Amino acid sequence: MKKCRAGGDGWACDRASDRYPMTKGLCKTHYAQTRRGGVLAPINPARATAVGGECAFPDCGNAASAMGLCKGHYRQQRHGQPLSPLRKKRANGTVREMVERGIVECLQCHERKSISQFSPLNASGARRPYCKPCNAERVRLGHYNVTKEFLGRVLLAQGNRCAICGVPGLADTTMHIDHDHACCPGRRSCGTCVRGLLCSRCNFHGLSWYEALPPECQTFRLMNAYLSDPPAKRLRTEKVPTAAA
Repeated sequence: MKKCRAGGDGWACDRASDRYPMTKGLCKTHYAQTRRGGVLAPINPARATAVGGECAFPDCGNAASAMGLCKGHYRQQRHGQPLSPLRKKRANGTVREMVERGIVECLQCHERKSISQFSPLNASGARRPYCKPCNAERVRLGHYNVTKEFLGRVLLAQGNRCAICGVPGLADTTMHIDHDHACCPGRRSCGTCVRGLLCSRCNFHGLSWYEALPPECQTFRLMNAYLSDPPAKRLRTEKVPTAAA
């Protein structure tokens, strides 16, 4: 790995430059500094936190961007999601070394698996950082704009059961994410209209059929109880604890 050539009195950049062949031996950030006509300076997050303070989420350490939170945690709060730790990026060259050995550690489940368990990312053959099951789950979570931690809290609030019929299930395998189609038609959601976790029968057959009935025919107590007070909605009204000032 070729390192960035940026450096000065008492400091040197340890980021990779070979990933960006058009940046004249610099990493992406230091190349941007030169393009702006500035002097090469250390990429120091502490400098940003000294001005705006650190993120209020415990042990985050990132610079505060809005409302006392870093960009990642502010995005979680804006989407109505519970604040949770942000995933850390791998060090430069780590993935390349694992690919050469043929065994890659999934960035989500942290299990070491054969490279065949990771789908190609692009035409060059580079592999995704997540194994196939974890990548599929990330796509599902992205469609509904929720986090795995939030779904875990929803399932716990439901007693680890379907929110309507009560059949036991797991948030990441057997349960389906239900959202209000009046807010977001189709299979995607803004995140705030997610209502709860349902079994396959309740999601595809029970609830979809019930909501299509005329209002005077919607007299099923279990369905009405779920629609009037969805578990995910209750969780969003709870205050998320933040770090003490």
